[in-house]
Amino acid sequence: MGWDLFEGAPSGVVRVALPVPVDQLFDYEVPEDLAKEAEIGRRVRAPFGSRRLTGVIVELGAEPGAPERKRLRRLDAILDPTPALPAALLAALIEEARATLCPLGIALAAALPPGAAPQSERGFALTARGRAALTLAGPAAAVLAALADGPRSANALARSAGATPALLASLERERLVTRTLIERGPRARAARMRVARLASGVDAEAVAAGLGRAPRQAALLRILGSEREVATAALAARVPGAAGALRSLTRRGLVVLEEREVALASALEDDAGPVELTGEQQEAVTAIADAVRARRSETFLLHGVTGSGKTEVYLRAVAGALAAGRQALVLVPEIPLTHQILARLRGRFGDRLAVLHSGLTPNERLAQWERLRRGEMPIAVGARSALFAPIADLGVIVMDEEHDAAYKSEDGFRYHARSLALRRARHESCPLVLGSATPALETRFAAERGRIRRLRLAHRIASRPLPAVEVVDLARERAAFPRGRKLVLSPPLLRALRETLTAGGQSILFLNRRGFSTQIACVDCQHVSRCKHCDIALTYHARANALRCHYCDYRTPPPERCPGCGSEKAALLGIGTERVEEEVRTQLPDARVARLDRDTTARRGTVESVLRQLASGKLDVLIGTQMVAKGHDFPGVRLVGVINADLGLHLPDFRAAERTFQLLTQVAGRAGRGALPGRVILQTWTPDHYAIRPATSHDYERFYTEECKQREPLGYPPFGRLALVRVSAEDEAAAREAAARLAAAAREAAGTGGPEVLGPAPAAIARLRGQHRFQVLLKHGNANVLRSVGQQLVAAAGRLPPGVRFSIDLNPLDML
Repeated sequence: MGWDLFEGAPSGVVRVALPVPVDQLFDYEVPEDLAKEAEIGRRVRAPFGSRRLTGVIVELGAEPGAPERKRLRRLDAILDPTPALPAALLAALIEEARATLCPLGIALAAALPPGAAPQSERGFALTARGRAALTLAGPAAAVLAALADGPRSANALARSAGATPALLASLERERLVTRTLIERGPRARAARMRVARLASGVDAEAVAAGLGRAPRQAALLRILGSEREVATAALAARVPGAAGALRSLTRRGLVVLEEREVALASALEDDAGPVELTGEQQEAVTAIADAVRARRSETFLLHGVTGSGKTEVYLRAVAGALAAGRQALVLVPEIPLTHQILARLRGRFGDRLAVLHSGLTPNERLAQWERLRRGEMPIAVGARSALFAPIADLGVIVMDEEHDAAYKSEDGFRYHARSLALRRARHESCPLVLGSATPALETRFAAERGRIRRLRLAHRIASRPLPAVEVVDLARERAAFPRGRKLVLSPPLLRALRETLTAGGQSILFLNRRGFSTQIACVDCQHVSRCKHCDIALTYHARANALRCHYCDYRTPPPERCPGCGSEKAALLGIGTERVEEEVRTQLPDARVARLDRDTTARRGTVESVLRQLASGKLDVLIGTQMVAKGHDFPGVRLVGVINADLGLHLPDFRAAERTFQLLTQVAGRAGRGALPGRVILQTWTPDHYAIRPATSHDYERFYTEECKQREPLGYPPFGRLALVRVSAEDEAAAREAAARLAAAAREAAGTGGPEVLGPAPAAIARLRGQHRFQVLLKHGNANVLRSVGQQLVAAAGRLPPGVRFSIDLNPLDML
């Protein structure tokens, strides 16, 4: 039986959140033998219809009366010895799920590592009657013998004993076998390795000296005598025949073999240790440390220009939490940034940390999650999903580059990490530190209104100047450029690249578009090759000689003739990082060049390898998309070139100018972080745009003021709240009709004083992955009003025809 989240449940039951798209908790009777194990936050196996699902206990009750008991189903099992979700984390997740209109079971499932829950499947087991019949002959003998060692699934019995469905049904009727649930371990398992170490009290050198006839054993003893413990795989590589020698040493009690969880590879480099703080840094560290000691859930905006030492403030905040006997959580927006801050954390705190992000294998994520859950690691670091770390006593949460859009989940549980971090910090009674050189307008606005405390780092470390920014007007350069040649590197940028290379400096070239060319167009009829699943032009990738859609990954060879008119004349329009790389290699043949984008980083470890080369001076020019734009600190980089500052500036999204300014400011900040001054060359078609001009002078406040003037009359955040309703279907008419019905329902629900309803209208990308998309936008100054109307739309969406998909986002970041 299900119960609404806000209604009372009958006594004596556990209320379970199951991963189903229904905003309900489900009530189950706890078997008597499991009663002592029932605890909030533990995972359970429960019957749901004809399935068995894994859910989380959210509430407990007393013994139910007879009428209620008859209507309730029993839990199959309680899967955890301790809660999988600590109480404070669970409370924050419940609040965020309600605020985003996400079914609680879906939200809690998102907070657990994939594959972490134990599995179960239906099978058969011997009855007492069946065990007594094991000596009988006949066609059933093989099946009964196979079950003698334990329950088996029907498929396993079919493979090993030739069991047919009819035979199993007959054995069940004869009460020789019975149906049962077979519990399996999690799909994901923590990776382990075997290590060898000397047994206690063994003098390795003395024993090895007496092993003249066993040189391999002697060699192993000497290695283990000089090193505390060594992986057996590493010993096998160093000493041929090590496996047999280790067995002999183990039998003699000289060596002990143990299993260890596999640790993740080390980060880029170690931290140099604490540095002398500037006055601004010291003020920030003191404010945060006071909140840690007082267990106060205060929120800080650490607003510091690039290179001002925000990371050192983070490290001191973590140290303060650890000194207070508590733990720390450090968030970064993207996986490539994890490597850099992980190096600093490891250098400062050693291996007392766990890493959580989607780039890990399921086994690695589970291992890290379990170490946190067991309390072995006081620090968790990672991307957005690290916010779900099962830490029991958080002392501080740090959220670096808090403005970054990667902190928003766009599918399923549509939470924003900043919102969930605020809730978790409140329940953990700990401070939250939001760090950025270019804070989100909403965050800066909250600081201006006094809702959070702003800590300023207005100067770079050691009084280093911010890099000088030179603007190159592409329209003027294009007019002076030879006809027929594509303008990739303007003469000023090319000249700066050569000067930097000659001086022994390094350069970063930024273009937030991968591929060789953005599209192939026919010269005669202007036909553009488009994706057959999405309303998107295909991007040409020269290395693969293929056209690709960057949304659904549809691929096709480039046409030899125009599909529209048959012409053989085609033009490559626009440029991507692959084209920039070709141009750099042509113009600077002696330069050591690398490229970082999603095409080059498919192989694991590529990002860390390339960044290590840049850090060690083995690269001269790094070309990349936004993964090179933020968070990195490489003192050798003296020049940053922005190939096209206007990409994204004119998208149909009210945040387009903000994102452009943030990205330009962040990438410009990669230059001049060492002893020598840096420079930035910014190529743009719109040099006087209000998002471009402040970036040239690193003037966040100027941009903030202008952007607020643009948004306030329209009621866009931070001056109002939005809700974005999307519907999609393979049939365009069905999607359009569904959107119209929801828009009408929204207007009816809004009434007088309700939200403004805009639409329905086709989405900016009207067809995506074969689905036609329409949207309705709701605007209002009160989040609770939007949520109330949103709840009614969720109910109305339940009556949409099959094949029509619905979603609602109460804090949309992606307007496309």
